[in-house]
Amino acid sequence: MQYKNLTHKEAAALHLKFGPNEITAASKYSIWKSLISQLNNFLMLLLVGAGLISWFLEDRVDSGFIFAIVILNAGFGVYQEFKAEKSLEALKKITITLVRVIRDNKESTIDSRLLVPSDLVYLEGGSHVPADLVLARSWNLEVNEAALTGESLPVVKNETNDELKNLFMGTVVARGRGYAHVTKIGNSTRLGEINKTLASIPEDQTPLQKKLAIFTKQVGWIGIIAAGSVFALSFVHDKNLFESFLFAVSLAVAVVPEGLPAVMTITLAIGVERMAREKAIVRKLNAIETLGSITLVATDKTGTLTQNKMVVKKIWINGKTHNASDAHKIRSGDFDELLNNSILCSTASLVQKVDSGHWDVIGDTTEGALLLLAKDVGINYEDRRSEWEMGEVEPFDSTLKRMAVKVRKGNVHHHYIKGSPESVLSICKMDEKERLAIEKEFEVYARKGLRMLAFAEGEKFLGFVGIADPVRPEVKKSIEMARHAGIKTVMLTGDSPLTAEAIALETGLIKKGEDILTGKQISDYSDDELIKILPNVHVFARISPEHKLRLVELYQKMGEIIAVTGDGVNDALALKKADVGVAMGLTGTDVAKETSDMIITDDNFATLIRAIYEGRGILRRIQSAILYLLSCNAAEMLYILLAIFTGLPVFNPLQLLYVNLITDGLPAISLAFAPNEDHVMDSPPRQSLNILNKKDFIFIGFVGIFASILIALAIQIFNADLRLTIAFSLIVFFQPFVLMYLWGHKFKPIFWVAFIFPFIFHPLIITLPSAQKLFKVEPISIWIWGLILLIGSLMFVLLKLLKFIFGKKSELIIN
Repeated sequence: MQYKNLTHKEAAALHLKFGPNEITAASKYSIWKSLISQLNNFLMLLLVGAGLISWFLEDRVDSGFIFAIVILNAGFGVYQEFKAEKSLEALKKITITLVRVIRDNKESTIDSRLLVPSDLVYLEGGSHVPADLVLARSWNLEVNEAALTGESLPVVKNETNDELKNLFMGTVVARGRGYAHVTKIGNSTRLGEINKTLASIPEDQTPLQKKLAIFTKQVGWIGIIAAGSVFALSFVHDKNLFESFLFAVSLAVAVVPEGLPAVMTITLAIGVERMAREKAIVRKLNAIETLGSITLVATDKTGTLTQNKMVVKKIWINGKTHNASDAHKIRSGDFDELLNNSILCSTASLVQKVDSGHWDVIGDTTEGALLLLAKDVGINYEDRRSEWEMGEVEPFDSTLKRMAVKVRKGNVHHHYIKGSPESVLSICKMDEKERLAIEKEFEVYARKGLRMLAFAEGEKFLGFVGIADPVRPEVKKSIEMARHAGIKTVMLTGDSPLTAEAIALETGLIKKGEDILTGKQISDYSDDELIKILPNVHVFARISPEHKLRLVELYQKMGEIIAVTGDGVNDALALKKADVGVAMGLTGTDVAKETSDMIITDDNFATLIRAIYEGRGILRRIQSAILYLLSCNAAEMLYILLAIFTGLPVFNPLQLLYVNLITDGLPAISLAFAPNEDHVMDSPPRQSLNILNKKDFIFIGFVGIFASILIALAIQIFNADLRLTIAFSLIVFFQPFVLMYLWGHKFKPIFWVAFIFPFIFHPLIITLPSAQKLFKVEPISIWIWGLILLIGSLMFVLLKLLKFIFGKKSELIIN
């Protein structure tokens, strides 16, 4: 049969008109735009302003420290964004293949980028579909569309059926062969449309970025108001405009937590390293802290909850159902014939993985599952095939839904038939009662989400098996761990509701009788109707990429912070829109990996839960650093306000900037190395857009008030000429003990360095004559140093005492 095909001349003209058959994504990345975006937040602008003012006031050390933090943070952010912007380039990788094309009535092999509309291509098992096509003629053609639809089983294609005659770029021919004409290429294909939608999704801020934006504005305004108040009070008191302004600016610089960006950068970098050791590669730095806020995980089924391989689960022989694990115990001639049928009426084979006891299937995965069953009962399929002489072979017929083979060994002849239960049963001789009983068993297997294959020898029905993609053994425990941590898990799959329900029941995701929502139902509901339903649904079946994206958007609208797992091209839209997109490293397509924020290298659902654990630990360490910075700054600010009102000695601008430099940077950064708390997964995630909650503000207020009052009282016992030096030293010595309390336990070397440093460096400031003159302080005796240290340690003692009195759930931070 001759099929219409193009000439080389026609193809060249069409190539000039339509361009190459590739998916393009114009890069919007600009290093300058990226740098501006890194600096375009309230905290960074405050820091730049504080650095400039410090420079003009000739405080070069503090100014240099502030600008170093700004440059470090911005540079690291630019680097991460540069890596992340590669996400769409992977779409090209899966579309550049060699394809067999017929032009001028001759077959040749060309680069798929040279295909044009109306080209005629030849496809066979294993071929990648290089463009959107329409079948001209096919022979038992089946296509694996999992990358686009999530459906784990191959789809039968037929040129006589309008719904089944179309093939799509990015899919793979599972079996059969055929000729097809190109209808769409490049960006016009279905895969190209996904790319366009993907490119149009804006990059949203992460939950922590949103929280920090609100938080830094609050802190900034507090600093500005405090500085303005101090300026007014100081001017009224001293009548010196410049000195009052200098003092107010110094206080504003002290209030702003300039060490916070550095703490975040280092904390997240440490988290990336830890996650890499736990088989999770973080592509976008902010994703790891966002994991700590995750409230919902939307997971794909195939390859994520399941192992993405077909395995025989149930066997029906002589009216009885057996578990496949007990196959070696079955004593039946019909079962022996069934195994012989599965080996001989098959074109699949097995190959053992290098350095592994696992086997890969070459050919149809369903037939491979039958070979694995034979292997499990001690049959070498290659030996068995060599014993029998193959006769007439009837390949799988998509209309009849069965295949057959005639074999001979000596004088023994067999006609083996294998296919769908209904098809095989229709050619077998049996009484009506027996037929109805078998059909009833078919329904039982179908409700369990099993794919069935039946076997016959001539007109004798041998039995059937139930095949499924098995659940990963660690998934059930992982889902329960997530539930315990206040995280909801939902399944989004392109598979049938029966298959989805069976997997969901086995993993403990749902209980029997719970609702399952299909793609059709999702399409029928409005957004408002869906939002009312979603809290009670954990399984979504037969959904499209558009459905998945819509669900992610609705969950986010409901206030959920969502992580989406996926491995196919069909998952890319949802992966990019999600707060955290998590791709599977083993089974994932390049598109899924490059679009994601994080890649799980072992495809293990449990690894994601460990990542969430680490994310929560990181969030807690960042919060601890913020608490440290703000509580210490609050102590400085409250004491100054108290001193102005009561006539106590007031720190001068240089003393304020010194306290800010010596006690903020290293101690806050050391908290990035603090260990995770044991109970970090025992409480629900924070959903509030406030990075600090009521307990945290009480802690900040308590430390600030207690420190300022204690300083005011303590200096009363000293001579007037020593009071400023004592107050100056106490404000420094309080802060290491706040650090000790916030660290919690398992002190590391970096903690001891940060803790001890002020006790070594500060006495030098008070002792050295040149420093005394610069900072306007007086020398003090050894016993006064001991008393200052004792008073400073009261902060730690009191915090621990209050924790003991009120217990773990006190209004003070839990550590």
